[in-house]
Amino acid sequence: MSPQEIVVGRSSALTLRFFNSGRAPCFNVEFMVRLPPGVMLQSGVGQVDIPVLGPGRVYTHTISVLTQKVGPFELTSARFAYRDESDRQRRVTDFSVRLVAAAAIKAEPVRLPRGRLRVECEDGELAAGQWGELRLRVGNGTGVALGDVIAAVDGPFETDGRRSRVAVLGDGASVRCTFSVKMDVAGRVPVDVRTTYRFRDAGGELRARTQEDSATVTVRPEGQAPHQTQQQAPPQTGQQTEGQTGQQAPPRAGRKSEQVVLYLAAAPRDMEPLRSDLEMRKVREKLQRSRDRERFRLEWCPAARFEDISQALIDYEPQIVHFSGHGDEDGNLCVEDELGDRDLVTPEGLADLFGQHRDSLRCVVVNACHSVQLAETLATRIQYTVGMRNMIADDASIQFSVGFYEGLFGGLPIPRAFTRGCAHVRSRPGTEHQHRTPLLFSRTS
Repeated sequence: MSPQEIVVGRSSALTLRFFNSGRAPCFNVEFMVRLPPGVMLQSGVGQVDIPVLGPGRVYTHTISVLTQKVGPFELTSARFAYRDESDRQRRVTDFSVRLVAAAAIKAEPVRLPRGRLRVECEDGELAAGQWGELRLRVGNGTGVALGDVIAAVDGPFETDGRRSRVAVLGDGASVRCTFSVKMDVAGRVPVDVRTTYRFRDAGGELRARTQEDSATVTVRPEGQAPHQTQQQAPPQTGQQTEGQTGQQAPPRAGRKSEQVVLYLAAAPRDMEPLRSDLEMRKVREKLQRSRDRERFRLEWCPAARFEDISQALIDYEPQIVHFSGHGDEDGNLCVEDELGDRDLVTPEGLADLFGQHRDSLRCVVVNACHSVQLAETLATRIQYTVGMRNMIADDASIQFSVGFYEGLFGGLPIPRAFTRGCAHVRSRPGTEHQHRTPLLFSRTS
């Protein structure tokens, strides 16, 4: 069982692992959790039923508990039994796991330094009466790393209404944000810039700030030829600028041949940790090595809240959406709330949200436990969906993603990319038994 220590007053995920160390399978494994007084079951099911557990196989089961009392306690079982290969009933009567409930460490919150974001317009060729690119340089001078940096512009001009979002902007880093605008006047035109961002203090509390800035941009009169001085070309879409640690801002409309893969990740701090970062790195490596890498662009949205998912669908207009995280046994998706804890989203609500983007969205991969209900619901609106029929181990989910995107970036159609992902799961001894966990659904009408 892990972890061996939980925090008082906080819902803590406990993972039970059932390992068959024998040479023959076990059948009808039954296990019922018994919690001591003062320890409450917050989520999950206290009873485990495993039809078959093959030799050398591992079965994992996760529950969440809560206690208000500091000190050690024992988790035992009210019933632990199984049948061996000879169909004889076996009982385990001495099961006991010692855990420790520790007091939460209250760190002194870190105050945001008085530094600000640095916002300035870059030189560019904007002509009155025409649509063009307004380029801003946003630098982090706050002294701390920032997340979910969102910039919007306003002024005496037209815009397409899009905002620029950067998932992570490290201290001292800068990023270029590009907006489509139409200036109706020439000369020095004022630009109002509104920037919001989030950060965590040492106590883990999520804080938000808003910053207002003013800048100016030079617009040449309509019909006047552009300056002959060669301007520095903007970075290609999906390419990082110097010092940038997060994502590029959403591109302008266009480049329809480029397919956007929106990677959403959520790992609520009150649940078992996941290696979504490793999964994302491996997928990115597959894209970089692909012959068709220019046809795809990865956009990453970590620590995703429901509103982040909704906004990212608008900002990026993706063709593929991938969610890496947790799901519960009722089919709900576990995203994060403002404090980084678990926030449940229903399958019907997510299906309604994704369904509004069916014109551009062609595949949704829900790489989370118990996501088959969500995938089935999405399949009434989206061409292809992938879900997990029950629990899936972190290693198996990573293997599936590596195989799936290797096929997708290599030009395979989605059904064949899905089959490749399952083959990767089956290729490892530790994950082979879960190769049938992923399920592919296709819209029939």
